[in-house]
Amino acid sequence: MKSLEKLVAERLLALKAIKLQPMSPFKWGNGWDSPIYCDDRKILSYPKERDFMKLELSRVVAETFPKVDVIAGIAVNAIAHGVLIAHQLSLPFVYVHPFPKDHGLENQIEGDLRPHQNVVILENQVAIGDNCQKVIEALRSNGCNVLGVVTILDYELELGHQVLADAKVPLVPLTNFTTLIETALELGYIPKETAKLLNTWHSNPAKWRK
Repeated sequence: MKSLEKLVAERLLALKAIKLQPMSPFKWGNGWDSPIYCDDRKILSYPKERDFMKLELSRVVAETFPKVDVIAGIAVNAIAHGVLIAHQLSLPFVYVHPFPKDHGLENQIEGDLRPHQNVVILENQVAIGDNCQKVIEALRSNGCNVLGVVTILDYELELGHQVLADAKVPLVPLTNFTTLIETALELGYIPKETAKLLNTWHSNPAKWRK
């Protein structure tokens, strides 16, 4: 029987939501060159895959954090997935910007969130953890208890894991970088040479190609 991590990796690869191209890398928002990019928004365009992710994310939230009161999606990429989970679990939903808005009500938290509520954060993917850190701080400043972060993909980067460890917030992913690369290699999406390059990047992403 296949593990959940492998099933999710297979579906992301089949949707072409995962781009693996070390010879033509992507530029991440923090300035790093990366041979991998996860376009998980593609999931939303496919009802069967969208339902699969909704049910698995909801199951993970319910089983891991049974005392959850509210689902909080990190704006903007995790809003849609967060709404799906909150609806499935019949829970309130809010979304949180990494920084307060500079217009309108200048909110950082959008929705009705009350002090002392138990919150599970939904992030579409966790890499360096900077957005998670800001959202955790915002929720705690609002008097809420952050139970954990649930995500589709964990890049398994040391920096991201350290941020969450320092915040004492557990990370629960559906799949991860290791499983993704192993599955891509096994199913013939990439050759061994590409897998080696991807693992070289993963061992020191900040210095890759420098």
